[in-house]
Amino acid sequence: MVGGTTGTGILVTPAEIAAAAGSPSLTLWYWLIGGGFTLLAALQLAELGAMLPQAGGWMGYAERAFGRYVGYVVGWSDWVSSCVTGALVALLSAEFLNQLLPAGWPLSPKLGALLVVAGFGAVQWWGLRAASRTQELTSVLMGGVLAAVLVGSWLLLPAAPAAAQPPTSDAPTAAAVVAAFQAVVFAYDGWYAAIYFAEEDYDPARDLPRSLLLGVGLILLTYLALNAELLRVLSFGQLTASPLPLADVAARLAGPAGRVAVLGLALCALGGVLNSVLLMATRVLFALSRDGLLSPRLARVSAAGTPRPALAVAVVVTAVLVLSGTAEQLLAITSILFVAYYATGFAAVLVLRRREPHLPRPFRAWGYPVTTGVVLAGAGAFLGANILADPGSSWWAGLLVLVSYPAYRWVRRGREAA
Repeated sequence: MVGGTTGTGILVTPAEIAAAAGSPSLTLWYWLIGGGFTLLAALQLAELGAMLPQAGGWMGYAERAFGRYVGYVVGWSDWVSSCVTGALVALLSAEFLNQLLPAGWPLSPKLGALLVVAGFGAVQWWGLRAASRTQELTSVLMGGVLAAVLVGSWLLLPAAPAAAQPPTSDAPTAAAVVAAFQAVVFAYDGWYAAIYFAEEDYDPARDLPRSLLLGVGLILLTYLALNAELLRVLSFGQLTASPLPLADVAARLAGPAGRVAVLGLALCALGGVLNSVLLMATRVLFALSRDGLLSPRLARVSAAGTPRPALAVAVVVTAVLVLSGTAEQLLAITSILFVAYYATGFAAVLVLRRREPHLPRPFRAWGYPVTTGVVLAGAGAFLGANILADPGSSWWAGLLVLVSYPAYRWVRRGREAA
């Protein structure tokens, strides 16, 4: 959870959110409110995940509450979103890798991205333990470098002059508020990663709620500490204009070596994200296959614990997206869909509480139904804001959902005939 979420949130997002917020104080408030919303959302998934510990993430909850077709749509959109994210992260990793390579060793961004995807695919093909250890290693390395930079900055660097900070605006525009919250929601996206592996956990009823709540808490503290220190050391103008604010701080601490350290941090962070999304994409494809919505071959699991046919498809599709150059356009469409399956998940808590009150619930969402209603309303508002901000991508997302129904019926008839 931590490695797959903070991997992108610690790099360029601080500058994006600060620019959208328009003032230092509002910047931290956006991070805090976004983290609070995510914590309330984690409470809902903790109930669902402990109650229905299965592979596939959001699709299982949608299917249980709203039927197989809704589960199918959520699963497909989730899987495509993971592959699109993986392609974009791989391309970004190649950019940072190029900056670390010696002069005269240029690496094509697409070739570098393909090598990164193939590398993590090979690790996961090796087995579940290797993939898990890789995730832990990238997260620990990322956390270590980040902690060193933040502690060193706090101890050794002076605060930016107060005169360099602009006055706080008490009345941000509606467009600025929407832009800031959109950036925050995307920065926290990935917090739900643990639900995809509940079926592989020894004791999901105990471990999943702990993972979700402690993970979100750690992510929130990391973001607040990072942004507070960036705002202390950099002027607000420097923060909003920097493509990589943390690298600027590290360069002040240790010169060129500091910048190299942050580039290494970026690679570890992005590697953790890519490893995480490939793991999730594989589990969703496995679950779709096991539910009879894809070829049964994709549900085969190796002795090492990896659904290898599903992994191979996820790696190939991610590589094709890297080569096609369409990943950024697809991201705009899938971002509409991923907010929609947020909403279906939160709505599933309400529906299942009413329809199946006697279903064993090892964990119950605190503050139900108020907290459930808050996050459902928030997801709906965010979905509406995305639709208004990008109507073209919204039309495409709606069209994909419409087209999915005949595809779903065709698959079901084929499986029934077999």
